[in-house]
Amino acid sequence: MAEAQKSLWQQAGRGGRRDRPSLAVYVAFGGPLDQYFMKHPKKLFERPIECCHIDSQNKQVLEQHLACAAHEHPLSVQYDELYFGACLESVLISLKARGYLSFDPSSDSSSRIWNYIGPEKSPSQAVNIRAIETVRYSVIDQIKNEVLEEIEESKAFFQVYDGAVYMCQGKTYLVERLDLSNKTAFCKEADLKYYTKTRDYTDIHVIGGNIAYPVMVSTNMFPKSNARAQVCKVTTTWFGFYRIWRGSNQIFDTVDLALPQYSYESQSIKEAVVKKNYDFRGGLHAASHAVLHVVPLHITCNLSDLSPECPNPHDSRYYPERILIYDQHPGGCGISVQVQPYFTKFLAAALEVLTCCCCSAEVGCPNCVQSFACHEYNEVLHKDAAIMIIKGILDAEK
Repeated sequence: MAEAQKSLWQQAGRGGRRDRPSLAVYVAFGGPLDQYFMKHPKKLFERPIECCHIDSQNKQVLEQHLACAAHEHPLSVQYDELYFGACLESVLISLKARGYLSFDPSSDSSSRIWNYIGPEKSPSQAVNIRAIETVRYSVIDQIKNEVLEEIEESKAFFQVYDGAVYMCQGKTYLVERLDLSNKTAFCKEADLKYYTKTRDYTDIHVIGGNIAYPVMVSTNMFPKSNARAQVCKVTTTWFGFYRIWRGSNQIFDTVDLALPQYSYESQSIKEAVVKKNYDFRGGLHAASHAVLHVVPLHITCNLSDLSPECPNPHDSRYYPERILIYDQHPGGCGISVQVQPYFTKFLAAALEVLTCCCCSAEVGCPNCVQSFACHEYNEVLHKDAAIMIIKGILDAEK
């Protein structure tokens, strides 16, 4: 399945150009979304094209946008809040503290005119339209002394660290040194029979309060839901990595690693769940995976934009009684907020995926609850418990 409905039709339309007859064949893979449409083809062919939304209120996006706007024309909270939203003033103050904007201190706060004084002659040249984050790690080939790639800070430690096997354009590299102070990873091309995976865990602390810019929707369009969109703090801790043989996928070495934690604020959608006696932890994990798999049914997104809360199998700490999905980009990308009004629909679709899958394994299969994007490599999953949890939520919200 393409990333979005519009992509599917755009790809199919390539065959019928210049009024020639054409046939488009959709070959389904084993993933949950593909299998869902195989069982419910009308939901694929009869649903409308998705709307594409950009979260212009993400603080990191807005800061870069306002610096460019102020370079073209001075800004005023009094007149420009209508266009840039309620958080305009706080972002302007942040830009002033960073040396990008200034105002006449003799004027009162409501009538201040903010002017661009930043270091760049043209601030738009410093904005990366492909990524939200401004801080990146450079991956350098030591032999050729050339930059292979730049990785966003939030994703860097999953890919580059001392001893990591790094792939780029079909070539295999071994990372020999990670320079944290200069945010640079030095590597060399190598012929290796193994790959590496990080050992890490991610904590999601729901800060609470309301999202500053909720999606405005008519409440009678959607089923009642107790799910809440809330700000959260995401903290990832890396403590080692595995060396794994290619082909057999057998772990043959476990290595300890010391890297700094990485934290950022984001947005999340959370549904509290009443605890039962069955494998509750595995059920919540599996239910979160199942819900995540069906989000593209109504919302334009990449599955990599979102992440479920995944329990670490070796962590004995308290695990919150909730189904939680969060935006995997600092500041959030607005997708979790869009999920909230549809959450009951997503639960119902996830239940269909789980109950229609004929696998008998306790941990499910790639057609229902297993996910290649799972941070904990699909450990602590319980398909039947997930079915009972989702049924319980839907019954309670009728």
